[in-house]
Amino acid sequence: MHPTTDNKSLTVFAGKTPLAKVQAGASLIISLMLLVVLTLLGLSGMQSTIMQERMSSNSRDTMLAFQAAESAVREGESWINSQIQAPGTVNSCASAPCDIFKLNATDLTNMTDKSLSWWQSNGRNYSSTLNGLAASPRFIVEQNSTSRGSLVMGTGQSRSQRVIYRVTAQGIGGTDTAQSIIETMYAERFYGSQ
Repeated sequence: MHPTTDNKSLTVFAGKTPLAKVQAGASLIISLMLLVVLTLLGLSGMQSTIMQERMSSNSRDTMLAFQAAESAVREGESWINSQIQAPGTVNSCASAPCDIFKLNATDLTNMTDKSLSWWQSNGRNYSSTLNGLAASPRFIVEQNSTSRGSLVMGTGQSRSQRVIYRVTAQGIGGTDTAQSIIETMYAERFYGSQ
């Protein structure tokens, strides 16, 4: 069709056909649907990222608690090693910190279920400061068993006593919900007249 000057043909030439009036809102609806789909994908990605952040935070907290308990166990072993004579044992602790508990003492049943306040009341405090922890790690030493033996040294004899200890430590992570308890056996030989 060639453009003409009458009003009817100008309207057709300008693109105002009845078909164009029907399609006027379709592109808007398709754009909005794509926007909704992209928003849902973005929200799903954010939720996944938040969940990964929580998991890594919990993992870090657990590792801090484990390392704190490991430090307290090593300090307990070092404390035993620093003793010149075998320390005496107690069955229950009247005033904390008690040095050495007897094996299976009444206060020490199922230490994994003990609260943070029980550990603070009965355990020995870790001597150094560890940053980033909700509470300082603590340890308890129990005498497990004793064996006596003789050593021949030079011309005389010296009696020795070998004592086996159980060292149990509790570490708390960055929050008090992360707790780790470690238990080791440690043997020390004490010399002298026994």
